[in-house]
Amino acid sequence: MRITLSQLEALVWVARLGTVSKAAVHLNVTQSTLSLRLKDLGSAFGKPMFRRSGRYLLLTPEGHGVIDHAEAIIDQLDKLHERARPEQIGGSVRLGVSEALALAGLPRILRMLKGRHPSLEVAVAIGTSGNLQKDLMDGAIDIALGINLHDDPRLRVVQLGIQKAAWIASSETDLPPLIRPRDIGQLPILSNPNPSPMYQQTVNWFRSEGLAPRQISVSNSVSIIASLVSAGVGLAILPVRLVEQDVISGKVMTLSSEPEIEVSRMCAAYRAEDWRPTIKATFEASREVVDAIAWLEPIP
Repeated sequence: MRITLSQLEALVWVARLGTVSKAAVHLNVTQSTLSLRLKDLGSAFGKPMFRRSGRYLLLTPEGHGVIDHAEAIIDQLDKLHERARPEQIGGSVRLGVSEALALAGLPRILRMLKGRHPSLEVAVAIGTSGNLQKDLMDGAIDIALGINLHDDPRLRVVQLGIQKAAWIASSETDLPPLIRPRDIGQLPILSNPNPSPMYQQTVNWFRSEGLAPRQISVSNSVSIIASLVSAGVGLAILPVRLVEQDVISGKVMTLSSEPEIEVSRMCAAYRAEDWRPTIKATFEASREVVDAIAWLEPIP
């Protein structure tokens, strides 16, 4: 059976919006037409693309295997339309970014958006990933770039890559070459507050030996935590790329640990029903910059 663009478009928009009714309104077709397109696409692959979860439709394993290809095709088609009829994107967008990524790439993201869309106004919010996800769900921001943003039927979450993290300590700290929870349980530990990914990584690492750190001091600022670590105030799990220059200069050291630190995935997320040109442009610029600065490692 021949696969059509309209079938792929149906797959993409039902995946983004979560229901046939919302996708049908967006695409200006009837629900029955859209359902038939999905049925025909499922027949072409021999398996359905979606399963029902309450009020929402979620991708099946077969659907997950197809969606990235479908989105790439639809995105290329959109770019052809834009080339044929260039559109100046204006208005405003609210972008939330985790602090570590903001330090590494936010100026470049903003410059790229300004160069491509001079009329687009970008309001920026810097915060922990947990707060960014809450702000996105509450409608306070339009798109979030953060760590381990969790799937929700109301959101479209795209994994951008792996942010490698490790235990970091001042170079003057006397520690064994390989640390375990029992080696540092009595030392001061620094972290973002609960329920941030950094806090969860820290607590889960100690729990692997049935332990809890004696003291965790918290700050919402990753850069302040890194500065305190460099000053010898405590240890912290930090993005390796964030402290790269301090490691090279000898101010801090990266510690090998057992067990290894849990993997963190950098994600971009936006509300599934909201795929305005402003959000699409911001998402594309953010993904391009993240790739260009090599901040992340590829997802296996």
